[in-house]
Amino acid sequence: MKNLKLGITALALTVASTVFAQTTTNPWVIGVGAHGVNHVAQRNNFSNTFSLRNFEQNLFGVSKYSITPPLSKLTVARSLSKGIVLDWQTTVGNVDNKRFAMEKEFFLMTGLGLQFKGAGLLWDEESWFDPYLRVGANYLRHDYSGMSFPVTDTKATVGGGTYNAFNEDGDAGKANHFTVSTGAGINFWVTKNFGLGVQGDYVSTPIDKSGIANFWQASASLLFRFGNTDRDKDGIPDKEDACPDVPGLPEFQGCPDTDGDGIPDKDDQCPDVAGPKENNGCPWPDTDGDGVLDKDDACPDVAGPAENKGCPWPDTDGDGVLDKDDACPDVAGPAENKGCPWPDTDGDGVLDKDDACPDVAGPAENKGCPWPDTDGDGVLDKDDACPTVPGLAQYQGCPKPASVYGEEATGALTNLLFDFNKATLRPESAGKIEQAASILNGAKDATFLVTGHTDAKGAEAYNLKLSRQRAASVVAALEAKGVNPSQLKSIGVGERDAKVSEKATDAERQADRRVVVEAVNGAAWEALQKSDLPVVEKKVVKKAPAKKKATKKRK
Repeated sequence: MKNLKLGITALALTVASTVFAQTTTNPWVIGVGAHGVNHVAQRNNFSNTFSLRNFEQNLFGVSKYSITPPLSKLTVARSLSKGIVLDWQTTVGNVDNKRFAMEKEFFLMTGLGLQFKGAGLLWDEESWFDPYLRVGANYLRHDYSGMSFPVTDTKATVGGGTYNAFNEDGDAGKANHFTVSTGAGINFWVTKNFGLGVQGDYVSTPIDKSGIANFWQASASLLFRFGNTDRDKDGIPDKEDACPDVPGLPEFQGCPDTDGDGIPDKDDQCPDVAGPKENNGCPWPDTDGDGVLDKDDACPDVAGPAENKGCPWPDTDGDGVLDKDDACPDVAGPAENKGCPWPDTDGDGVLDKDDACPDVAGPAENKGCPWPDTDGDGVLDKDDACPTVPGLAQYQGCPKPASVYGEEATGALTNLLFDFNKATLRPESAGKIEQAASILNGAKDATFLVTGHTDAKGAEAYNLKLSRQRAASVVAALEAKGVNPSQLKSIGVGERDAKVSEKATDAERQADRRVVVEAVNGAAWEALQKSDLPVVEKKVVKKAPAKKKATKKRK
């Protein structure tokens, strides 16, 4: 009973999860129901099993079946093409083998099958009457390992007898089986999405070399159908699509309108050329190519404007501008200037028609206008890489790069002096700090990394610690001079980049004792901490409770 409850629960959960996984473009069927298993109608050989007498006595009749409760069968099916369906069916329950008076054992059969449907192969697949033939391969769990042999068939009227072993090889009973199911079924669709289904199968266990575990199975299910096919992927379901194999438009019931003339291709005599509905989608002819259709053209063989019913207007000066539109009918000029020649008002060699500044002389390269300097930095926009932001000529009109600020600040901090073996800046370094702060304050939006370096003399760990402390000390000094703290971070690298031997003189090693400022931004900046100094947690020392003073007794 515990296994049965677990099986039914698993079926219910699978149904719930599968319903919410349906698509809108593929046809799926979900079925839930109950089933019954009949071992009695399995006889000792093929001819007896499929004899009419056996069918009459053992196949039909409720008493011959071990019937499971509702929700003991699950079907998930998907249509592969018209009339062919792939399904997955699972049946579960506590089932007895009445043929051998075996008590109920946990039963689970699950596997894949193919359905061949009349609706789709022989008639309309949307029919309410939906019979099919089915073949499937399954895993079966039904435990015969506890069966004692010999065992006698309790329904011996047709092909009965006694079995001395589970199979002809003399094996004992087994619990797990491979089965082949063949059968038929009918679905009755009450609506397009809901129906009732019944199915019958003969289930054999070919690998067992035994008919003991073979059985007949009958089932009934409630069916839920989801999804609509759309073969041409135009968003219109095939059943509503007048052209289901060609992408089309909703306004034409899924049919295309290739030439976009508002007439679907199926009704258009010229589907690739736009034309009016009055001419069956074909264009009206225009023999003289003047844009006036022959049916409306008073001069169909000579080009002319529509205003003159397709006949040409005169052009006295032959400039291509008809006299009716020509402000200078006796002097040739372009149509853009109403038939008059173009002037050059500012005399810069650029005709007014091409001159964006006709009253101010300017070069042809700038359409007759003088070159602008939008940001007023003295660098013309044509040469200015940052035309809307004031900058310097040496940077192509752009502001000084953050990298240059870093280099200048590094230069200002050259030969910066600290107290011996300490991170404390010496007083004579104040001017250098102030100069570097002044430089960095000019880079309002840039961010900088201050890196401390030491010479090679001394222990490597000590040099690394000292360089970190000195870099942090410089950052603090710069911030004290007004540099925004959000612009500065520090690290120390110790003697990593030292070039001078530790045996060199102090003056020679001075070149390695330096502070470098470099511009850093983006992900590299975000990855840095404010400082690489180790975080020191303050220890809280609990004070011992004060001792009570002894009070002297008054004499």
